[in-house]
Amino acid sequence: MEEQLKLDYKLIPELEETGSRRELEGVLPLGHFFKGYQLYKLKGGISYKIELSNTGEGVLLTGRAHGSGSTECARCLDDALFDVEGDVEGFFVLKPSNKDVVWSDDEFTAVPPDGIVDLKPPILAAIIYELPQVILCKEECAGMCQHCGINFNTDTCNCIEEPELENPFAILRGLMHQN
Repeated sequence: MEEQLKLDYKLIPELEETGSRRELEGVLPLGHFFKGYQLYKLKGGISYKIELSNTGEGVLLTGRAHGSGSTECARCLDDALFDVEGDVEGFFVLKPSNKDVVWSDDEFTAVPPDGIVDLKPPILAAIIYELPQVILCKEECAGMCQHCGINFNTDTCNCIEEPELENPFAILRGLMHQN
């Protein structure tokens, strides 16, 4: 279940004038998040240091975010630690106009009439974007047995590798030994 935490910030009236700026630093107290089906548990939330600047047409968000925690190892399913830092980026359109420019939802966010925006999505996106595709408990992780599930890092098994008769490429295994 995804945490419904928000990090609301009131842009208007503080950042309504062109050239106005505001620096923010803190911790998004998020305990976990998902990237696809993978659960990532955070140790101490996500720390951030960001700057909001009015550029005339909107408020530019820039900065850095850092998070660390654990997830399942991609090979053996034990805990694997991660430590990641990423660039926070975003743009909040103050007065969106349908006649001038078509703003893409994934690149820009229209500021609602109350002037409050949620800073959680761009901060979390900075962390998710920088996560490696595969996280291992250790570089030389031996994985687990596909038959009995035993962790090869700590134990061995007596499973015999059975040929994959249903696999149409199984016949290719013998080609290397025919030379």
